[in-house]
Amino acid sequence: MGFLDTLKGLFGKGQALAKEHPDQVKAAMAKAEGLIDDKTGHKYTSQIQEGGAKAAGLLDGNNGATPPTH
Repeated sequence: MGFLDTLKGLFGKGQALAKEHPDQVKAAMAKAEGLIDDKTGHKYTSQIQEGGAKAAGLLDGNNGATPPTH
């Protein structure tokens, strides 16, 4: 079994766990966003929030697309 096969297996397990426990994953992502924002001195807050929103969108099943604001 090669390295890529191992990564694919881990990715698949991660996807399965995220589908089973989306609330826990979202809470962990929010905590990570806050930690990263603090560590970067709040210089990249908007980019961090945008990345978090896209990741949450993937969990919600809309491929990371943000909903329209109008």
